[in-house]
Amino acid sequence: MKKNETISNLQIRNLLITTVIGVGILALPNQMVTILDNDGWIPIILGGLLVIPFAVMLDRVYKLYPDKNIYQIGREVYGKLIFNIFMIIILMYFVIQDAYVARIFAEVVKAYLLETTPTEIIIITILLVSAYLARCEIQVLGRVATLVYIILITLVGFLVLISLPDADPTNMLPVFNADFKKLPSAITGALFSYAGYEVVFIAYSSSDDKNNILKYIIRGLLVVIGIYLIVFVITLSLFGIDQIKRELWPTIAIANEVDLPGYFLENLEGIVLALWVVVVYSTLGPLLFAASRIFLNIFTTKSHDFFVLLLIPIIYVISILPVNVVEVYEKFGKVLNYFIAVSIIGIPAILFIGALVKKRRSKA
Repeated sequence: MKKNETISNLQIRNLLITTVIGVGILALPNQMVTILDNDGWIPIILGGLLVIPFAVMLDRVYKLYPDKNIYQIGREVYGKLIFNIFMIIILMYFVIQDAYVARIFAEVVKAYLLETTPTEIIIITILLVSAYLARCEIQVLGRVATLVYIILITLVGFLVLISLPDADPTNMLPVFNADFKKLPSAITGALFSYAGYEVVFIAYSSSDDKNNILKYIIRGLLVVIGIYLIVFVITLSLFGIDQIKRELWPTIAIANEVDLPGYFLENLEGIVLALWVVVVYSTLGPLLFAASRIFLNIFTTKSHDFFVLLLIPIIYVISILPVNVVEVYEKFGKVLNYFIAVSIIGIPAILFIGALVKKRRSKA
C-alpha cells in the first residue's frame, strides 16, 4: 500500500468522530425530548452502544482477511455481482446523506448568517469546497479530521462554558418518567445521529496498525456518545423540555440564550456557527470520498477524482428536492432510516456471517 494511502488509528478515530458529528448534533436534543421528554439521554446512549457490536463484527471480518479491503472481501465471500449490489445500496446511502447534510447546512446558514443568499448558492458552495477535500487521498482526510477534532472539542467546550452561568439542573428532572413504549422509536431516531460511522468500512484497510484499530473505533464512538450527551444536558438545563420542543436547532439557540457579563463577546452565535461550519465540512468531505471510492471499485479505475465531480450535480439535485426544512427532516429522515439500518447493521452482519461460513467450509 502506498504511503499516502495509510492512516494512523488515531486519525481513523478522529475521522469517525468528525464525520458522524455534523448536522445531527443540531436537532438531536429536540428530537429526543419530543419522544421521551427528560429521558432523551437514554436513547442517545443506547443508540451509540448499539453500533459497537457491529463494529466488532467488521473487525472480525478484517481479521479473517487481513490483507484485503472491504471490496475484495465482499467479492470473495459473495461474488462480484451480489456484493456490487450491496455497494450500490451503500453508494445511494452516502449520496442521500451528503444531500441531507448539504441541505441542512444551507438552511442553518441562511437562517442565521446569510438571510438573502439563495439556498442553492450555499449548497453549491459547500459541495464544491467539500469536493476539493474528497479528491484527496485518505491520509489527507485523516490530517484534516485531526485538526477539526480539536475545533469540535473547542466548540463543545465553548458551549459548556457559556451555558454554565444560566443552566438550571432541575430542568433535567424527573428522570425515568417517560413512556418507555416509545423507546424503540427514540433509539431509531438516535441511531440516525450516528450515520457516517460507515466511513470506517473504507478507512479500516488503510490502517497502519490493524491489530489495535478496534479499540480506537470504540473510543471514537464513545466520544461521540459523550459529546451528544453533553449537548443534550446543557440544552435541557438551559431551556427545559417545553422550549426545546419549540426549538428546531436548540444547540445553536444556546448562543442566543446566554448573557455573558461585560459583553466581551457580542456575537456568540457567529462564533458557534463559524466553528460548526468547519465541522460540517469534515462531514461532507469524507462521505463524498467514500461514495467516490465505491464508484472506483465498481468500475475498477485508478483514480476516484472523476467520480467526485460526477457526484456533485447528483447530490445537488437531490438536496433541493424538499420544499422546506420540515420536508427535509421528514422525507430524508424516512429514507435514510432504512439505509442506516442496512449500512450500520446489515452490511457488517452479512459480511461477518458470510465470511465465517466461507472460512469454515474452506477448512472442512
